[in-house]
Amino acid sequence: MRPILFQIGPLPISSFGLFLLLAFAVGIVQVRRRAAALGINPDEMLDITLYTIIGGIVMGRLGYVVTNLGTFTAEPLRILTIWQDSGLVFYGALVGGALVIAQYARARQIPLLRFLDIFAPALAFGYAVAMIGALLHGLYLGRPTTVPWAVQMSFEQRHPTAVYLLFASLGTYIVLWAQERRTATAGTLIFLWLLLHSVSRFVVEFFVDSPAIVGPLTVAQAVTLLFAVGAAAGLVNANRAQPEAMPQPPTH
Repeated sequence: MRPILFQIGPLPISSFGLFLLLAFAVGIVQVRRRAAALGINPDEMLDITLYTIIGGIVMGRLGYVVTNLGTFTAEPLRILTIWQDSGLVFYGALVGGALVIAQYARARQIPLLRFLDIFAPALAFGYAVAMIGALLHGLYLGRPTTVPWAVQMSFEQRHPTAVYLLFASLGTYIVLWAQERRTATAGTLIFLWLLLHSVSRFVVEFFVDSPAIVGPLTVAQAVTLLFAVGAAAGLVNANRAQPEAMPQPPTH
């Protein structure tokens, strides 16, 4: 574990924060390429992607503050020091980013589901990159174990749950990459990504050192289960429409 990679003067740079920025950069590059298939100027896409990231960070941070209200009530200034605790709720960030995208699509009269589809591969690959930072930072603390691939965390050998999520997200990216080159309806990629991500997060949570609060499930499992059901319903509904050629990113 190495939560702080280095310091710039008095400002500590967290490993998760740095890899999160790298994930954003990788995602922006991918989204700009795919946006051309919808006739969106790549430079304009850079702006909307940055606004989407800001919306995601704000809502993700808000979700983290709400779930850890006691800590922030005692020290309200810590709400702003996101670079220290790297506290973000992923699904909160997802909702925040989706709201920005929906507003942009409405203003530009772009089909929302087709627009969301271009973000799906970037979300999968970017999440995998961010999990490298999560492992270094010690997020998603795994349960104690004696498996050969265990990592040293909190003075114990534990499941490297961030690595499990990394490989699951890379696998999801490969599935999306293959699906993107086939005939599909609008919404297929984004709902498929959300379904695969939620299922993998649900399964990996069994190896996370987190208490069961919602019956036999952790809070994370309860939330991901809801998103998985919604994604499955969206995927079924999307595939009832007439299949069409998936817009392809430019090859040059």
